[in-house]
Amino acid sequence: MDLVYFLKVLYRKKWVIVALSLLAVITTFLLLLNNKSQFSSTAQYSTGFTSERVKLADGTSTLDLYTIDLKFDNVIETIKSPEVLSHISYSLLIHDLASPSLSYKKLSEKERKKSVLKEINIDTVKNILSQKLALNELLRPGVKKEEHVLEYLKLYGYDYTSMLENLLVNRVARTDYLDISFSSRNPNLSAFVVNSIGVEFLNYYKGLSQRRTDENALNIKDLLRNQQNKVDSLGQLMLGEKISQGTIDPLSRTTSAMETVTELESRLADEKGKYNEHFNRHQYLNTKLTSLQGTLGNGGGNNNTVTLINKRNDLVEQLNRKGGSDAELEKQISDLRLEINSKTSGGGNKVKIKEAIDELTTQVNEENALINASKSTIKEYETSIARYMGMTNRNPGSEIKIKVIQTQLDMENKQLSNLKEISNQIAGLAKDDPTSNFIQTRIGQAAIEPNSKRTLLKMALSGFSILFLSSVFFLFLEIFDSSVKTPGIFNKLTKLKIATIINKVNLNRKNAATIIQDEGTGRKFIRENIFKNNIRKLRFELLNSGNKVFLFTSAQNGTGKSTIIEALATSLTHSNKKVLIMDMNFSNNSLTRFFETNVYIQDVMPQVGQQLNFEENELAGKTPYANMYIIGCVERNTTPFEMFNSHQLNAFISQIKDKYDFILLEGASLNNYADSKELALSVDAVFTVFSADNAVTQIDKISNQFIAELKGKHYGVILNKVLTENINL
Repeated sequence: MDLVYFLKVLYRKKWVIVALSLLAVITTFLLLLNNKSQFSSTAQYSTGFTSERVKLADGTSTLDLYTIDLKFDNVIETIKSPEVLSHISYSLLIHDLASPSLSYKKLSEKERKKSVLKEINIDTVKNILSQKLALNELLRPGVKKEEHVLEYLKLYGYDYTSMLENLLVNRVARTDYLDISFSSRNPNLSAFVVNSIGVEFLNYYKGLSQRRTDENALNIKDLLRNQQNKVDSLGQLMLGEKISQGTIDPLSRTTSAMETVTELESRLADEKGKYNEHFNRHQYLNTKLTSLQGTLGNGGGNNNTVTLINKRNDLVEQLNRKGGSDAELEKQISDLRLEINSKTSGGGNKVKIKEAIDELTTQVNEENALINASKSTIKEYETSIARYMGMTNRNPGSEIKIKVIQTQLDMENKQLSNLKEISNQIAGLAKDDPTSNFIQTRIGQAAIEPNSKRTLLKMALSGFSILFLSSVFFLFLEIFDSSVKTPGIFNKLTKLKIATIINKVNLNRKNAATIIQDEGTGRKFIRENIFKNNIRKLRFELLNSGNKVFLFTSAQNGTGKSTIIEALATSLTHSNKKVLIMDMNFSNNSLTRFFETNVYIQDVMPQVGQQLNFEENELAGKTPYANMYIIGCVERNTTPFEMFNSHQLNAFISQIKDKYDFILLEGASLNNYADSKELALSVDAVFTVFSADNAVTQIDKISNQFIAELKGKHYGVILNKVLTENINL
């Protein structure tokens, strides 16, 4: 039943839904008609991510799908980043300003009148953009000139937001390929963007990865050097302790001396091998550096960087000689490192050669430092050997001291091993370029024909979308509408007997009595005729009840009690019944006002017990309708039992009962007043009027409980204002 109700709701709103859908279709058509054609180009890259495999515990290898998806997401977000797209935007604007005849974007007459074209000249714009490209920087909104340049970009449609709206970057499903598409009004512009954006992405991604790796490598090398110095220092301390202890037995002393000399000579030979290795690598790197500097041409800036690096290395050597703990030297080294980074982070046309020169310079200086360190170590070994050979017998020292030194040396060696492992990992990352396998497998071509507007498809989708959304909207209105609406819903909520159902009619042009009297035919009078027949059903209930005095009350205000009494009284007069209407609703005397009577219950009640002719003494007011009379009331904040007791009311009703066939009383709402509860004691039967426009509230349930306690006296609920379409639901 609920489904049928919802379908009927949609059926009632069919013309509104259809009108909205047609409006959406027409609007879509007009928008597409005025929309200029777009041209798309697509470039494709092979990433190489799917060729990377991981080994499992059983020795087999497989793809790490999660890592692959993560890499694709990182690459896509990097391509869409302002750092990459802004480089394309700056290049496009420089191209259009430098070559107006070949520009991708032609300004309209309206756009040429923009104030930004007068606030900054073209040469300044080109210089600012060229500088930003050279330094790998973005325009800053807080700087006035750069804000004008940003306005220039917006005017040409090259700003970051506009570029991002027309850019589409996605992975080709379940493959190793990445598609980059761009749409614009100029086919050559679209082709330029998709072919340039890949190069800009590779440059930015490589630079970003290299900067991170280099910084980590420098930090770990410093830690590794300091840790090596600690280990060497403890080794020297251990060797010196062994030498200083000696032994009492000459043979033991000689044996110990020879073992020590053998150990020293072995270390000396290893250190000389390291020296030769560093010396040869130093010469090789110097030769390569000289070659690259010759290729670059101008090496003044690089020489300055080399000087700073040499100075830093000298300070590192001083720090090492002092045991690795000197706050002043460490601060100077840190400042030099920042200065070196700032001088080596700039861009330019020869940025790759400069980066290679900087890297070689760093390696040359490191090898030079290692050569100096090896020289110093060799000299110390030679001095120690000479000292030991000339030593005489001394008293043995404490073995405990040697064990303490050995324990500390083992701990430092373990830490040194961990740092070497981390250093090897960083070195591996530096060699493992994440973009090394990126290959452009398809070049973006300028489109010959514009993109299809898909007018019919978009019109159909817009119409269907509005059809669906409007239907859902009206259904939601019904779902969240807590009013009763249908007899079935009312019965579920209250479990009360329904005496009759009164459909909703328009009472703006006709009152209820007029509707009952008129004899309209045709579709125009369908609702009025249904209303009339429903009142007739209620009339039949009264005629066959055997009772005369009926109270019409309600739980809430505004349910239509007066309308029903007016219509029912008129219908009863058509059956030649004499009807008296008593307006006992002291809070809202609508019946009194409607019939404009001047006979009030407050005036009539004191005459109870007197043998009077009601008509002759005007104790009941006349109405425009034959056999229908009314006793009105004056609106007051009082109840019937406060004006007269129950005996007076019973006596009054008994006295007039024989004068009329039916007496219809209207009482105030049960939720707000006690009037109807008092009147219910003096009548034969009670009808409760409930409006289908209202919801069943908690206080209604209390009133319904009182109605249920009336048992046989309660003749049922008159469900009023039900839509004609919902009567049978």
